[in-house]
Amino acid sequence: MNVTIKSIIKWGFGLLVAIPFWGFAQQLSQQEQEEGWELLIDGRDPSIRWCSVNGDRFPSAGWVVKDSILTLLPGRKGGDIITRAQFSDFELVFDFKLTDSANTGIKYLVAPLENANGEVVLNGPEYQLIDDYKHETVINGKSPKTTTASAYLLYQPKGAVLKAGMWNEGKVIVKGSHVEHWLNGKKVLEYERGSSDFRKRVSDTKFKEYRTPYGEAEFGHIMLTDHHDGAYFKNIKIRHIP
Repeated sequence: MNVTIKSIIKWGFGLLVAIPFWGFAQQLSQQEQEEGWELLIDGRDPSIRWCSVNGDRFPSAGWVVKDSILTLLPGRKGGDIITRAQFSDFELVFDFKLTDSANTGIKYLVAPLENANGEVVLNGPEYQLIDDYKHETVINGKSPKTTTASAYLLYQPKGAVLKAGMWNEGKVIVKGSHVEHWLNGKKVLEYERGSSDFRKRVSDTKFKEYRTPYGEAEFGHIMLTDHHDGAYFKNIKIRHIP
């Protein structure tokens, strides 16, 4: 982990050149380039922009990229992956498709946090991705703060509709302390990091164990989590919000 933390590149915008590695490379349109978008998966070697949370290399098993689709293979235990770059004040857009009963997530502003034992770990707020219709932890509305597009354990989405077994579009907007989660073109929640409400909610969860304030980093990595379930990601792109 120390190697990963020391080798990160702050900001990370404006570094992409779309060159095929295998299959075909996804490319940004002229308009997207003018708007400042950067692809995080483009069909090339994923280790260019991503690495394991536990080291400086992309996992050798569990995650694969083919034809610009990043696939999380079920049961392979590839582990969580993070962007090498860090980001602040951004708009993140991604398409995802979940397999039956899958559970995963995309975290943002992932930064070093000290836990109650004095250990440093990487963590940050999470845009939850889960099969709302079949996963046993969320079916029948039993856990609204852990359904798809929730801010995991903290804020439940309003009006979020997951398209089961199909491609969905997620979006996270972070501008200073303000955060928004979107699903399939609809804003489903917003909150203010560091507010009294936010801190009260954190204090009611497992995140209260951190000595470093959870979810309040100025900048951080993007992380995709591996809970050993199958999932697909494509069109992962990010841009800086001035």
